[in-house]
Amino acid sequence: MAVNLTVHGVRSVCSGIAVPQRHHVGLRGDGPYAPKKLLRSSASKRCAPFHKTCLLQGQRRSTKGPCCAGLAQSIQNKRTYSSAQADPVSESETDEDPPPKQSLSLSPLPDRIGFIGAGQMGEALIRGFCKSGVSSVEQISASVRSFDRQRALSNLGLRVYGNALEGGAADLAANSEIIFLGVKPQYLDTILEALKPHILPSHLVISIAAGIRVASLEAALPEGTRVMRVMPNTPCLIGQAASAYVVGTHATDDDAQKTYALMSSVGLALSVEERMMDAVTGLSGSGPAYVFIMVEALADGAVAAGLPRDKAMALAAQTVAGAARMIFESSEDGSITHPAVLKDKVASPAGTTINGIAELETSGVRGALIRAVRASAKRSEELG
Repeated sequence: MAVNLTVHGVRSVCSGIAVPQRHHVGLRGDGPYAPKKLLRSSASKRCAPFHKTCLLQGQRRSTKGPCCAGLAQSIQNKRTYSSAQADPVSESETDEDPPPKQSLSLSPLPDRIGFIGAGQMGEALIRGFCKSGVSSVEQISASVRSFDRQRALSNLGLRVYGNALEGGAADLAANSEIIFLGVKPQYLDTILEALKPHILPSHLVISIAAGIRVASLEAALPEGTRVMRVMPNTPCLIGQAASAYVVGTHATDDDAQKTYALMSSVGLALSVEERMMDAVTGLSGSGPAYVFIMVEALADGAVAAGLPRDKAMALAAQTVAGAARMIFESSEDGSITHPAVLKDKVASPAGTTINGIAELETSGVRGALIRAVRASAKRSEELG
């Protein structure tokens, strides 16, 4: 089945150079990462079984097996969907009738969603939920302190309450079933104190605060509160997030499914044990900044070699995007291809690439990236 995915292109701010628009977008709210059995912070070391729920056309089906075994089929699905979008042959150039195109939509959740704190990340999630169809502006509200943020969110069509510490938390809790905690970690204690009297058994609380553990959240809220912990990253701004989530002690299967549906609407969402969350923070949470530095450095090198800045930046960014996509889509059996295999295919004997790789190894780039992830993970551990 071919799925017509709407993908937004990017235009260079330097000179209007069009960046290719066929960026990879996988299915949202569907896939082998959708939880069947809960993977909690106290879970065993084995991968959790997965549940594949098809939310297209109202169909539901499930397959059983470990999440790592389901990865190959997931990648194969992504390749199938993206290949239909990326086919360069026009309808007039082929004798075969093109496959019917279907729009990708998600079944909307019935729950009202509230955000306490909705900065750049919170707004990106709100926009993603609405764009994917998993929720709507009529179902979402926010409590924010800044007048500018109140105005910006009101312009989106949301119901906006004031400062959470001045009645906003109470108003939001009274009009929400799912509450996202989107404030900075250092402010979370006071927010939880203000929110606690208004939490009911019907509420699901989802925290996106970096480094704050499930146990800390549960201790600050009424006994038995259903809690989920999520670590998204900034590419959720363009629907390309790499998110991980942890299921709290009292959270249900339905809570896990809802969290997966919401987070997969803005990119990839994986269930992990809480002991892995610091590593997730160091990798996908902080990783975009590392990649931005890499793109900038590649472009600088190209400028030094004679390319104009705008062309160098466009080529560098697309090179990184295309290389990442090859990891997901190069294997014939649909599994992830190890980067070393792809690297070796580019590096011919005595060629230009292997000489560049030698410089990277001499400069310790590989080790620097490893240390960066570990340093970020350590800081996440300290915050918790």
